[in-house]
Amino acid sequence: MWLWRAGLLPQNSIRDGLPSEREAMAELLADLLFDCDVVGGQLELVLPLEGSHWRVLEGVPPEMQIQPSDLLATNADLNWPLESEDSYVALTPCVDQMLLVGCSRSHLQAWIDVVEMADLPLRRVDWLVSSAQRGLMHERQQWSGDVAWVFSNEASYRLVVIRACVPELDCCFQLNNDDDLAVELRKRIAAWQSLSGSAPALAWCLCLRQELLSELELLIDPDRGETSIDLEALWMPKAVLSEDEAQGLQALERLALQGMREDIYR
Repeated sequence: MWLWRAGLLPQNSIRDGLPSEREAMAELLADLLFDCDVVGGQLELVLPLEGSHWRVLEGVPPEMQIQPSDLLATNADLNWPLESEDSYVALTPCVDQMLLVGCSRSHLQAWIDVVEMADLPLRRVDWLVSSAQRGLMHERQQWSGDVAWVFSNEASYRLVVIRACVPELDCCFQLNNDDDLAVELRKRIAAWQSLSGSAPALAWCLCLRQELLSELELLIDPDRGETSIDLEALWMPKAVLSEDEAQGLQALERLALQGMREDIYR
């Protein structure tokens, strides 16, 4: 059985995806596991939105034996924002292609430091976005159209368009007025469909706060064959405490947990 437990991090303890209060975060992590009576547990670390990047690699089949670092050194057209010699990267299969995911070594080491301060074993590292994408694809196995996935951080919105289980478009944008969000999303979807030369029906996955969801009700157009993904029906681990259950998990976090769960049982 999967259980979840929440803890309150110190204010401003994560900045630009980096832990700025490492000792306090390590103490919280160790205390949570102790309170839950977890002995001999291993951690799977899911990195925050900021600081990590991904690219879809065309022409690199999943069965090809190649080192991720070699790809960074030989592919100048990746538009990769990280220095190849100072990056931690991993390759994961994505249908008949490969997905390159990475972050800077200093970024990863900062989080490893937190785990080491908590004196806990680290089993695996993943990224919130790539793990959530796996969870989302599990939820939409029978959907043949595109998926328009929208989520946000404190500074910007992010639109990922997934076609045939492959993230084909990933763009970030900022708005001065949230009332313009629906218009901005439609503009970017229209531009993508024009560029790709096709316009399959969309399934919208809106991982946004409730007040924004109410404002975007008219975004989904059933006359175009569009639908929405019922995030309330997502798989949910059982909360350890009643206050955790009352607080709930964000939709993006639930998708990431689903992706981790599916990856383990694959």
